[in-house]
This record gives sequence, structure tokens and C-alpha cells, in this order.
Amino acid sequence: MRIDHDGIFKQLLEEFFVEFLELFVPDALQLLDASTLTFLDKQVFRDLLDPDRREADLVVQAQYRHQPTTFIVHLEHQAQEDKALHQRMFRYFAKFHDRYAAAVYPIALCSYHTPKQLAPDQYVVGFPDFAVLDFRFRVVQLNQLRWRDYLDHPNPLATALLARMQVGPRERRAVKAACLAHLVGLPISAKRRRIISQFLEVYLPLDPQEERLLHEQLPELAPYQQEEPMIAIVTSWERMAGVTLVTEVLEKRFGPLDDTVTAQIADYPYDVLRALNIAQVTFTTLADLEDWLAANPVPPWVDPLGEWDDSETSLDAGDDAPTPSG
Repeated sequence: MRIDHDGIFKQLLEEFFVEFLELFVPDALQLLDASTLTFLDKQVFRDLLDPDRREADLVVQAQYRHQPTTFIVHLEHQAQEDKALHQRMFRYFAKFHDRYAAAVYPIALCSYHTPKQLAPDQYVVGFPDFAVLDFRFRVVQLNQLRWRDYLDHPNPLATALLARMQVGPRERRAVKAACLAHLVGLPISAKRRRIISQFLEVYLPLDPQEERLLHEQLPELAPYQQEEPMIAIVTSWERMAGVTLVTEVLEKRFGPLDDTVTAQIADYPYDVLRALNIAQVTFTTLADLEDWLAANPVPPWVDPLGEWDDSETSLDAGDDAPTPSG
């Protein structure tokens, strides 16, 4: 399944924009009045962007503290290395500055794991005897940061973004367990908790054995709380259990399934798994299953917010569930 990294990060950063500035660019946060933030619709500035990019990540209008003057914060996310990032950041700066006749605070967030070398933070144009341009921008490069330095940080965004910091393959389960345990205790809304927990599911995936060990470990790290059930944030375990249950039931009825069938079921989000579990009771032949799968392809991207219902904790065929076509 193709992951829309820019879309995931844009949603996270829109929700936690102030927290991002607080965590990584506190000088910018001190400049602005957070109550005046306006996220500009991409339709307003679409014509300013490069032809090969659909949209800039975040363009936010803010008012200075104790002043009526406004300025622009441009936050650009990079999921992959871009050797021309410094040139693109300058082009966007110039276009936004010209369009809005305002100062622009440019920030690049680099979330890729490799390469490890520092991303450029300036664009220089000049001659031996004449400096024409020395453009600089802020760079937040997550692969330069140690996850342990952010694990217990009170800023909730740190809990999400440390998944893209320096995390070794053997540390993934420990990091994910620590993140989820810390997440339970954060004083944030259920919506924000879901955004972060599902961000962790995307960027700290584990194999089935590791997920099972994580599920066993979590109650010790974060004891069950009635008002915030642990099951509400351990979404990957529940989805994995759903995949296993549905696949076993179908194989018991129709025999071993083709690899393409099991792969499609394994990629389904939780709500589609529940719908398949309900629909399978009406299947009389393997062809019925294949027709249902053909009518319900894997979504290209499952929104990090999703339609998760904290009350849904089982794949009971008697429950009501969203029913895709087919």
C-alpha cells in the first residue's frame, strides 16, 4: 500500500502546529500571537508552486505579538532527500513574499531516515566580488535527533515524531511500547491521542511476533485506565488480530487461499475487515469471496484520524459495521 507521507505529516502538523514551533523553532513561536493563526487554503496559492508538486505543506498567516502586522510561516515537509531543497525553499519564499507583501519565516522538516548528512539550510547566489543573495531557512532534520532525548517530553508532538528519529531496528518495539505508554498519560484530547497513536502505527510497524510481545508488555508499562482504555490506542494489534481471524475463518470454509487474496486482506484497514467478517457468512463459494474483494480494493491511504470508534473492540459478526459496496 502506497503511503502518502506528505498527507500524513500535513495532518499531524496542522493539528500540532503550535507544538511544532514550541518544540523545534521556539524563536518563531515567540514572534507570533497563536490566537491569530490562519491556515491558508492551498487553492489560494496553488499557482505559486512548482508544476510537479500539488501543494506546499503548510502556509500559515500569523500576527505579531502586540502588533497588527502579519507575516507568513511556510513549513515544508521532506519525506525524501531533495538536493534542490534549498533552491525550492527560496523560490517559495520569493513567491509568498511577493503574493502577500509580508515577511516569510521558512522552515523545512526532513523526516527521511537516509542520508544522514545535514540538509542544506541556505541558498547563496553571488560572484567573487559581489554577494547577490544569502537566503537562509530553518531545517529540522529528524534523523539527526536521538529519540531518547524526546521520550518523556511533555510536548505531545515529540511522542509522534521520535518515530522518525534515530531508532535502530532492534529498538523499534521498545520505542513503540514506551511511546504508547507515555501517550496514555498525556493530558490531550481523544482526537489528538488517535492522531499520534495511528502515526506511530504507520512509522513504527512491527512484525506479528513483535506486535504480540508489545501487546503483552503494554499493560505493565501503562496500567488499564477506565476512562482511557489501552485498547483504544493499540490499533495495530487489533487490526492484526482481525486479519488472523478473518483469514482463518475463510480458509476453514474454502480451503487455502491464494497469496494475492491473503495479501489484500492483510492490507485492509480495521473497518473493512469488520465488514468482510460480516459479509463472509453470506458467501457460498470462493467466487463470492473473490467478487467481494474485487468490489472492495484496499484504500490507497487510510486517513490517520480514520473512523475509529473507541467502543469497537471486537470483530463480532453481530455488530453493526461500515459496509463497503459489494
